Amino acid sequence: MSDRDIEPEIVEAVLSVGNRYGASGLEDLIALAEEQLEVARAALAALEEIAAEPE
Repeated sequence: MSDRDIEPEIVEAVLSVGNRYGASGLEDLIALAEEQLEVARAALAALEEIAAEPE
């Protein structure tokens, strides 16, 4: 795992998907999470650009 704490709700969601849908469900979860990570990073970058603009 990683050196950081993982929110309990995230752990529960991942374990639930794994228990219910198995490896293929986890693969689907990872694929969707990677897509959403790109969206979230783009949104964060846009916010950082807005914050850096002079008033």
